Amino acid sequence: DVPHPINSPENYLFYGLGCKSTIGSPVTCLWRAPEVGYWMDFADFDGDGQPDSGSTGNENGGRSSYIHYTEPYPEMVDISHIRPELEGERHLISAAVEVLSTTVGTGLIYIIDNTDYEVVNGNLRFLPKLIGDWEIPTSGLHCFGSSCEAHANGDEWLLFSPHNLDSGHFITDEEKPDQSYGGGWDGRLYISHYHAGLWIVDVETIIATGNSEDRNASHLSSTVAYILPQNNAYGEPLDSNFYDFGWIPFLWAAEYHDGYTYLSCITSGLYIAQLDIDMPYMEEGSSTDD
Repeated sequence: DVPHPINSPENYLFYGLGCKSTIGSPVTCLWRAPEVGYWMDFADFDGDGQPDSGSTGNENGGRSSYIHYTEPYPEMVDISHIRPELEGERHLISAAVEVLSTTVGTGLIYIIDNTDYEVVNGNLRFLPKLIGDWEIPTSGLHCFGSSCEAHANGDEWLLFSPHNLDSGHFITDEEKPDQSYGGGWDGRLYISHYHAGLWIVDVETIIATGNSEDRNASHLSSTVAYILPQNNAYGEPLDSNFYDFGWIPFLWAAEYHDGYTYLSCITSGLYIAQLDIDMPYMEEGSSTDD
């Protein structure tokens, strides 16, 4: 059980009503909610002991640090069967970067444990810690966009970058067998990459292999499935006499719900995909998404 921050709901109501009553006046709308957690433990690809970012070096288009999207995993889960030092149910968060161009790589997805906290002088502070990451396998051999020295092309902006994702939580049993490390549950992330399609990855495998020195091997073993839902395996431009579609798909978001994954494309519409191991969860409410 996590204690409520020191500012009570009554305080929120007081400040909120004061702000609303003056129709957003800057005089009465100066109050801000207190910060209760902070995380910047980005990947350190250049090995200088500092997380790669604009302030510490090796920014590389934000491959490690341009966090664009975060969401909580839909259920608290016991991961002690793969990380014994992390006891009890854990509150997990996934975070995805967005990258315009890189000198190497495509952009990381992080899994963060946001369970532990401390209370200092009555103030609650969460203590988030990184427990795993994922990137398109072999991404260390590729680059894209204007920053890519091998083949600089400004038209390739956002080419392989992740954008949004969704989480699926699955209770496993004899009728719905476990597809990962056991523990009575499976977890998957459904990640939209602009022109690189939908990638589905296994949460437990990311956590179990998160301390691996061979990052690419970890990412490869965590990958469950991939689909580029338009115009062959390489996403060829869609021909049109009336509109320049550019490279498609141009996936904006992926949403999992009751056995299906819905993919919205900026230029070509809606796609619906299905993973074979999601089929037992087509019954409404048989899996949890957010």
